[in-house]
Amino acid sequence: MADIFDEVSEDLRQDQILKVWKKYSKFIIGFIILIIISVLGFQGYKSWNKNQLNIKSEHFFNALEKLEEKKFNESKKLFLNNPSKDSYGYSMLSNFGLAESNFKNKDIEKMILNYQTIYDNKNIESYYQYLARFLSVMKDNKSSYQQLHDRLKPILNSPNKLQILAAELEIIIFIRFDMIKKAKESLKALLSRKEISLEQKNRLILINKVYETNE
Repeated sequence: MADIFDEVSEDLRQDQILKVWKKYSKFIIGFIILIIISVLGFQGYKSWNKNQLNIKSEHFFNALEKLEEKKFNESKKLFLNNPSKDSYGYSMLSNFGLAESNFKNKDIEKMILNYQTIYDNKNIESYYQYLARFLSVMKDNKSSYQQLHDRLKPILNSPNKLQILAAELEIIIFIRFDMIKKAKESLKALLSRKEISLEQKNRLILINKVYETNE
């Protein structure tokens, strides 16, 4: 007897499930399709995104190859028209590449502007901002002493990995503009710092010997 009631109960449950399915089948199917589309869409986006990243990296390395081949006008066009303006990494690297292309092409004004684009961008890490400042000063043979020193000052005034090298570059600027007394004072101060590398210390000692010989 119990078996009969169990069978009837099972039949009723099946009927209820069928009724629910018939009533809500359109919504259920629609929901399943939506999930499938969402999953496929996400996979498609990942694939598209990966493809876009490949396009950006390929474009960047093509530009870099032209730079290495000394085809500076071609590298400039590629760096300038990079498809990664919305991509932080490749966009920043393209600006470094563009600056180098302009430097090799002896267009110092444009080179300075390229580096300025990097160090004025607050979304870029401070190290790369300082590196852009450092390179723009090191490669600039046209600006005045004040312009160069003002550009270098932020690196000199804050603790960072490039501060010691910037202090050495400041000495070179002093020498370049015949500010020998300041150069010697800065040279002595820099040699007294414990954090300078052996390679840098040897360079500074050599510069110091030149002045001692000429005195």
